[in-house]
Amino acid sequence: MTKQVLPTFGFDAFSASDGATGLKMIRSERPDLVMLDLNLPEMNGLDVLQALARESASTPVILMTGYGSEKDAIEAFRLGIRDYLVKPFTVDEVIETINKVLDQEKQRYGNSERLAEDVRRLKTDISRLVNETNTLFSIGKAVASLLDVNKVIERVLDAAIYLTNAEESTIWVHDRDNNELRAFAKKGHDKKLLPVNLDKKDSIAVDVLREGHPIRKMAFSGGGIKIQTGFLARAVLYVPLAVRGVIMGVLSVSNLRAPRPFTERHEFLLTVLADYAAIALENSRVFQATDKALAIGMDELKTINHITRAVTSHLAMKDIVQLTIKQIHDSWQVHAASLWLYDEHKQTIRVLTNIGTEDEDILSRFEVPVGKGFVGHVVRTGKWIYTNEVDEHPLHYKAIDVETGFTTNSLLCVPLIFRDKVIGALQLVNKLNGSFDERDVERARSIASAVAIAISNAQLYEKAELRQKQLEATLEYNGNPIVLVDNEGRLLLMNQQARSLLHVDSTALGHLAIQIIKNKVIIDILSKPLTSEPERGSVPLSDSSEWAYTVAPIPDHGGRILALQETAGLSGQDGQDMNKRVWAAVQEPLRTIYQSS
Repeated sequence: MTKQVLPTFGFDAFSASDGATGLKMIRSERPDLVMLDLNLPEMNGLDVLQALARESASTPVILMTGYGSEKDAIEAFRLGIRDYLVKPFTVDEVIETINKVLDQEKQRYGNSERLAEDVRRLKTDISRLVNETNTLFSIGKAVASLLDVNKVIERVLDAAIYLTNAEESTIWVHDRDNNELRAFAKKGHDKKLLPVNLDKKDSIAVDVLREGHPIRKMAFSGGGIKIQTGFLARAVLYVPLAVRGVIMGVLSVSNLRAPRPFTERHEFLLTVLADYAAIALENSRVFQATDKALAIGMDELKTINHITRAVTSHLAMKDIVQLTIKQIHDSWQVHAASLWLYDEHKQTIRVLTNIGTEDEDILSRFEVPVGKGFVGHVVRTGKWIYTNEVDEHPLHYKAIDVETGFTTNSLLCVPLIFRDKVIGALQLVNKLNGSFDERDVERARSIASAVAIAISNAQLYEKAELRQKQLEATLEYNGNPIVLVDNEGRLLLMNQQARSLLHVDSTALGHLAIQIIKNKVIIDILSKPLTSEPERGSVPLSDSSEWAYTVAPIPDHGGRILALQETAGLSGQDGQDMNKRVWAAVQEPLRTIYQSS
């Protein structure tokens, strides 16, 4: 068959008489087809098939077997044969089977070529997808790191053109204050796109914002697709910019002149880019809002510090309240502001000062009962209150508005608290640049704390001033020289007799006694350590006169008081008795004055 039959039909053939030799020939010659007998010496047909299977040989095999060997044929098919012939067979059967198997191989080879082409195309698509994914990731990472809104928009517009091969890209940002979409365009347009009102019916961008779904259109004939009045395109693709389900704008690309449509792949890429862009825009918005809030907070802190330093640097009540109310009014942007002082004895609150009303003195005539109105409620409870709907509030004390002709729309009132005791209130009326909120409360409370301290200090200062005047009035014409010094030895008071006796004038007050009084004995008396009991003795002066003295601490206030009595013409005991009477006359009004303060 190999020498006569097969060559006649155009086949080159060679043969082997046993399985082992045949297997070697298959390996060396790599034939297009093998006709394998099942019964061979050394290695039978199944052994050869098993060897070819182990080597993953792809050469097609036709098995030749005798009748009754169907089981072996089944095993042979399992090992990869293409067909089989049952002995005895004719030449026509052989040629037909050979041609059929070779045709199958050609067809299989052709399918492999097509499959290989598909694989190559798939690899190209995968490579492009990987490249686009990496590009998207890089763009997303870069965009997410930007905190400037303008830089984010610029980078996203560039990326949109790059990823979709578009002629023009646009970001439409939702401006909620003006109910419109503002456009930021890259390339393409010779003139600037105008904002689009959200009530507009024929805007693709508005439709995407409302519906939240991408829109892809093309028009290669006619005038094109209308983007905006005066703006037409051949192909457009719009996708929403959304963060956590909230649509904040629209990202779009357009081909204005080229008849080149956008595909589903472009839509996918632009949608992913839009997700990155929305996150980046939100991050930059939050960052800028935080930065702005921090700047405002720093300005507010500076204002609070300025007010605190200003009010605590004064002791006079009038200076404090005037300075405070002006600083608050200027820095807060309110229509009016007022400071109220609580009179515990009368159980009323009266205005210390106010600013912003047409007649700023009219409020001073009011005495509001504790618990009445906003300020009365705050003083009674010690708790702040604010409202932006004063007219509807049950605490609104309308009598003041009626009397002053002032219309109160919004109000913030905080208590002035010093050492856990309410001493008054700070009230702000009609905020000019918005509504009162918790931030205003915190600012007002911070300022109120400083104002409460300053007012309390001013009240103490007023009491000290009054006490000083009472002392001066009581001791000035006592008839005996009297000297008061503080703990540091500074002269607090010298009545007329003491100034005359010691040869000093009223300008000496406030100076150290050791620098003013020349009598060493007097200085020693004023400087020596004190006991709780008065100390008595006598002291000679430069004019040779002899004076009995009593020196004692000022009750509960520190410092000391020195009283002198001339002893000329008196016996020692009479002088001491006279000195005691003088001390008693001085001590009683002194005690009364300090206790009343």
